[in-house]
Amino acid sequence: MTKQFLCEWKKTKGKLVSILLPVLTLLLVWIFWLIHDPDAEKLQDGYTYMTSTLILLNCIFMPATAAVMASRMMDMENKGNTYKLLCTLQKKSSIFACKLAVAAAHLTLYFAIQGFILFLMGQAVGLTEPFPLRDYLLLQGVSLLTTVLLFILQIFFSLAFENQLYPLFFGLLGSFVGLFTQLLSPYSPIRYFLPWGYFAYGASSLMRYDETAKTAYFIRIPFNAAGFAVLTAMLLISFLAVRGYFLRKDV
Repeated sequence: MTKQFLCEWKKTKGKLVSILLPVLTLLLVWIFWLIHDPDAEKLQDGYTYMTSTLILLNCIFMPATAAVMASRMMDMENKGNTYKLLCTLQKKSSIFACKLAVAAAHLTLYFAIQGFILFLMGQAVGLTEPFPLRDYLLLQGVSLLTTVLLFILQIFFSLAFENQLYPLFFGLLGSFVGLFTQLLSPYSPIRYFLPWGYFAYGASSLMRYDETAKTAYFIRIPFNAAGFAVLTAMLLISFLAVRGYFLRKDV
């Protein structure tokens, strides 16, 4: 299995890095621009402010990013119709598992680097708020699982459509749906049916605005255990369903 994983990793030829690196750079530059000259409120709540902003940006960018990643990973076999050749050398279940593992490994590195740079960014601008390690671990963990879920769904679209423009369209549509979910309550049951907005289940605080004082402030919220359970269940169901579709697909 290790050889197959390394082979799949080499097959990407840095394509996934070329997708994730610009997205990471864009998000970090965006957040840095928002906090580079913090006022007294942002100095006290800067890290919390960044988590709120990061959830919004993840909902916008990560669905489309997952679509591009899945399309790139499946495109070579789709175009060359090489699944039949691969299946003579490797089990179909192994092919699917290795593709998913390679994508998950890239995404794990992505979110780990993202969290570390946000910590350094806060130190660089002089934030006085202690770094909320637990909040960031929850946020990055939920974001990772949500993006893996979206990647699995996008694998299905990539397998179902020979023309990879259709899966990319679904990814862009997912970004708009993710943005829409930000208008809903974190505990709204509608969110359960919109996996593109599951990033919000990693939130540990909510931003509120005081109309009288014209200031924004944050309130702590408990971890959304029900939302996390839905995310975990959807991830497992999607994995089994898409894996089954891949194994039954005539190659």
